[in-house]
Amino acid sequence: MTLEPKKTQLELDGRWGLEELSDIAKDYIQLYGFAYSLLPDLPSARRDEIDYIYGKFPWRGGYSTVNFFNQLFHKIPPPLRPEVLRIQYASPGFIELSELLLVAATVAAIVKTTCSAINSAHETYRKIQKASVDIELSKINLANQELELTQRQIAFCESSSKSLVKVFGLTEAQEQLIDKKVQGNPVIKLKMLLSVFRRVEPLAKKQAEGKLRITGKDAEEI
Repeated sequence: MTLEPKKTQLELDGRWGLEELSDIAKDYIQLYGFAYSLLPDLPSARRDEIDYIYGKFPWRGGYSTVNFFNQLFHKIPPPLRPEVLRIQYASPGFIELSELLLVAATVAAIVKTTCSAINSAHETYRKIQKASVDIELSKINLANQELELTQRQIAFCESSSKSLVKVFGLTEAQEQLIDKKVQGNPVIKLKMLLSVFRRVEPLAKKQAEGKLRITGKDAEEI
């Protein structure tokens, strides 16, 4: 698989505050790092480094989440990270980027699928979060080599992860890659997918409002 950056565009409309634009950029690059980690044919050394990141955090609190996405993103070779080439601020406007087309297309697909049913997607997330408290997922010590889970906890994590995979529109192959990276641990998989949703939802909301459109296409085709 040849990895070469291409020109793409994030389409903008309406008025944007600097903080608002900064928040969207942060969510985008963290989702970009996640999408990069799902590329099927990465060099073996790079893949091993990414797999290590998937399994190294205890997933208890914000420390794990922030560092998971930051470390994934920084495993991307610098020339393949999103780079701003041009910004046009108007109605409509755009941010022209240099980035990997396959990764950008994955980000666009996740945001588009979530955006298409944004209210039900949020309700799915809310219900999973509430139920996670009820079955005390936060108290599970993922650092324990002999992880003991009840059948209720296992079933909940598996079904909830399936719901989020559907929200994102991930392919069967992408889900299988995630399962391999988390070594079949249902708790890590669910907590990771919940953290992905928290980065997807703001982008999907902006797209639903018509302020942002993530196409994932070559700028020359737009």
